[in-house]
Amino acid sequence: MKRRSLAAVLLLPLSVFAGGFQIPQQSIKATGLGGAFTAVCTDPASVFYNPGGMCNLTGQNITLAMVGLIPSVSVLTPDNVNTNGAAAVFTPIEFYYSGHVWKNLYAGLSINNQFGAAAAYPDTWYGMYIVQKIQLQTFMFQPTLDYKICDKLSIGAGFVYTTGTFSATKAVPLASANSANGEASLTGSGSATGYNIGLFSKLFEKKGDSNSSGSSLTFGIDYRSGLPFSVSNGSADFTNIPASLASTFPASENFSTKVQLPGVLSAGLAYKFSKGNNWDFMIAADYNYTFWKSYDSLRFNFSDTNTHSSTNKYGWTNASAERIGFEATYKKKISVRLGFYNDGSPVPDGSVSPEVVDKTNAGFSLGASYKFNCGLSIDAAYLLSDFIRNNTYWNYAGFGPVSYHRIVNVVGLGINYTFNCSCCKKPS
Repeated sequence: MKRRSLAAVLLLPLSVFAGGFQIPQQSIKATGLGGAFTAVCTDPASVFYNPGGMCNLTGQNITLAMVGLIPSVSVLTPDNVNTNGAAAVFTPIEFYYSGHVWKNLYAGLSINNQFGAAAAYPDTWYGMYIVQKIQLQTFMFQPTLDYKICDKLSIGAGFVYTTGTFSATKAVPLASANSANGEASLTGSGSATGYNIGLFSKLFEKKGDSNSSGSSLTFGIDYRSGLPFSVSNGSADFTNIPASLASTFPASENFSTKVQLPGVLSAGLAYKFSKGNNWDFMIAADYNYTFWKSYDSLRFNFSDTNTHSSTNKYGWTNASAERIGFEATYKKKISVRLGFYNDGSPVPDGSVSPEVVDKTNAGFSLGASYKFNCGLSIDAAYLLSDFIRNNTYWNYAGFGPVSYHRIVNVVGLGINYTFNCSCCKKPS
């Protein structure tokens, strides 16, 4: 092998940063609504979904939630062998704060994981030279301000700082005295900065009472910028390499790379209406457009000048998603939700790798809330993603044709608390 083969070996695993590892479930309420929340903004998760909607809330509000992503992937290979990836539960966290600070000014903070996953395949499976184990975790921190221009219009914006770590292992097709294959392990960390800006508008509002119905129509639009994620000091380590190739595959070498995580544009409408004092209903719809075309290439730069830098090209495209949600609330205490979504995939045939198993797919979600008092409430949600992608390839690695069956069960539970809410304040 030529020395440049080291670059080729290392190029494959970092596609972990791709579309299959975006986590759109960033609120328990929103998950129950299929993700339609841009024009809803009824809890502190507005900091993420649309910072312009933070003005909907009174007092000081905190949400703390955890989501369990429970995936399973099976791969049918050309020799008709079915391989199951190990189910690795991933548990993103969600922390949101939103509060009224002064006159028409509101402040907020979000801490969440917008990209992340963990997967493992058997060490000797068909795709062992592409991936055996892989893990990615990111944390996003977003301090945010929202200004209420008038009763019908507000605008909010936040600065986003992202940090993340990843690790991956794969087999190397080199036999040594101790093993039929060598092994490559990659670890690294990096950071990125971006922004989130949103606008929220009450297009129409009619107050109701015990004798008449009330209704409102709200509109929201939000843009979360792309994130140029930089890894400056990654480490590539090799084990079980034949002594004769030690100079080609050094025990350890550093590398750097940059991955452009995509921006997302969202727009939504929410219509609410009430029936007397007992029932409130809502229907919400969102359209999301993710700029995945920015993920067009991946370049590795190595610390050893004898190792050639290498660039991998991807044929990804921008992708859209449609989301719709229904909510019914009884006596402002118990809420139930139903959601539907259709997520477009940016990954065309010819670019489907076992780390990024993706396909345009539709699914549903369920959710519920219980309000103990005006300050304390809990939320729960469930979402299912289930699809099959038959006879597809990853042309770059010569991998395929293979068929995938991917199932992801999403279960979430959250708690909300409001300090100094308007209904608790005593009249002066």
